[in-house]
Amino acid sequence: MITYSDVERLLAVSADEPSVLSVYLRVPADPAELRELPARADELLAAAAGGVRGVRADDEQQVRKLIEVHGRDWLGHTAAIFVASRAGLSEAFALPCELPDRAVLAARPHVRPLLVALQRCPSHLVAVVDRRHAWLFRVTGDRIERTASLAEAAQVRSPGFGGWYGLDSHRVNDLVIELAHEHFLDTIVLLERVLRPGEHEPLIVGGHKDTIAQFAGMLPTGLRERLSGSFVVDPHTMTPARVHHLAKPIIDAWVTEHERRLDIRLRQGEGLPAQGALTVAGIRPCLDAVNQRAVQLLVVPVGGMIGGFVCRKCRTLSVTGTDCQHGKAVSAPVPDLIEEMVTRTIDDGGRVEAVLDPPGDVAARLRFPLAQAHGR
Repeated sequence: MITYSDVERLLAVSADEPSVLSVYLRVPADPAELRELPARADELLAAAAGGVRGVRADDEQQVRKLIEVHGRDWLGHTAAIFVASRAGLSEAFALPCELPDRAVLAARPHVRPLLVALQRCPSHLVAVVDRRHAWLFRVTGDRIERTASLAEAAQVRSPGFGGWYGLDSHRVNDLVIELAHEHFLDTIVLLERVLRPGEHEPLIVGGHKDTIAQFAGMLPTGLRERLSGSFVVDPHTMTPARVHHLAKPIIDAWVTEHERRLDIRLRQGEGLPAQGALTVAGIRPCLDAVNQRAVQLLVVPVGGMIGGFVCRKCRTLSVTGTDCQHGKAVSAPVPDLIEEMVTRTIDDGGRVEAVLDPPGDVAARLRFPLAQAHGR
């Protein structure tokens, strides 16, 4: 499965001309239908936006080879394939979400669908805890793996044993509470160790109802901000499949709520005057923001593409190719302006998120107000 590290590595690939082929192909769950994949891939290459008629024959052959070798590993998933023989690129991944078929030939890998998949089907951690044990799982798409476990080694007498005339029972209870507290702290340390650097993986907690409340209450701010929900389960009879089943509706609801809140915050900024506004919507205002390197957060649609131009001299992005002083004569077509805005925003240290219907098709929160562009 794809990770943010894979996206960053792909973003480092760049060519002087449109020679990097990106293919997104839905793979059927039925192995008997795999024989149809090469023909579907050929149709994508022939019909894709951006002039895929210029795809090199050896790159087309490499796409077919990757499908032949890995097709059975991708059953029921969307495959992302990146090929550029001149740049030494040949990679393929299974995505955690189903995405529309697409092929793009450009000067760099087309990564927006990867970011959409990582956001809408995020990898997340599940911690199942009781007072003496903890199991940590990472869920990616339909896969779950146990990443770590922890058991409290210290032993105490049963709380039912009271000692001489029962005078020791409260000491045993205090020790049980103290050991549980230390065990929760050790579990938190373990959680922080398994977090992937640079990724904001959501966290789900499972276990007995009272244990969940106690453990969640001890989480430090960083982990508490990741907490997306909890479920009740008996830690000693659970299975990974059961954990995955219980966590799925929680993470789905978390993604939906995150997108809803983001949409509300953006729409609250609509209608503000352009001068001094820190929220802009629409392709042209967002292009101005990207060109001025002012974007803190870019919100793009899940699907769709918008063709446009980039100036070969100053790298200005535009719809018409005439939005900079150099004019259209030195502008080069790009298959998807939204993709160019995404990669520019990431390069400038901004964040990118995808929603089904962003205001104005594309929206942005800015670091600073935009300067007037082109006399507007």
